[in-house]
Amino acid sequence: MNRRQFLQCAAVVVANASVLPASWAMNPEQQRFLAAQPSYVDRHPLSFFSSEQRAVVAAIAEQVIPKTDTPGAGEAGVPRFIELMVADWFNPEERRLFMDGLDDVQARSDGSFGGLTAADQLALLEELERETDDSAWYEIGNVMRVWDDSAPFICQFKELAVLGFFLSEVGATQVLRLNSMGAFNGDVPSSPSDPSYASLLPMRQMLGDES
Repeated sequence: MNRRQFLQCAAVVVANASVLPASWAMNPEQQRFLAAQPSYVDRHPLSFFSSEQRAVVAAIAEQVIPKTDTPGAGEAGVPRFIELMVADWFNPEERRLFMDGLDDVQARSDGSFGGLTAADQLALLEELERETDDSAWYEIGNVMRVWDDSAPFICQFKELAVLGFFLSEVGATQVLRLNSMGAFNGDVPSSPSDPSYASLLPMRQMLGDES
């Protein structure tokens, strides 16, 4: 499965069936089969990161999404999600950027990022952000993207952490709130044949319409 196909599958999962093309509708047997499958994150073993790298990822993730009155990254399984995404879904260049960044974090913390105080961990991550703040990832209004494969390590990490958190059961049920009114945009040209998701730019990108 390539990246475009993966995003299309993700669109099927997260979008309401009533707004998807008729050709994408699943029959009852397909629905039962998918419902019976263990989640991708749970059924794949962790074997890509070393134990030291795994500890660094867990510590950074908790700095990105700390536990407060709502669950943190650890409780949502974000470190596991990040490892699987880097191992199975990153292309070679993205993976190289991520692993080089992980090594850099360890080098800057004398080989023990997890051994730093929480304040020192945060200071190091903020330093990484200052050094890469000229990246396109930080451009004001740059939110209508599927994925920026040239993003620096700290940007990659935050993107994965937020995605993994809100795709988790913990993030989806204990943090997200349903907006029963939905979003309103009163200035989107459309035709009678347009599906209801046609006005959503990220969805158009996922489905192959870059206009």
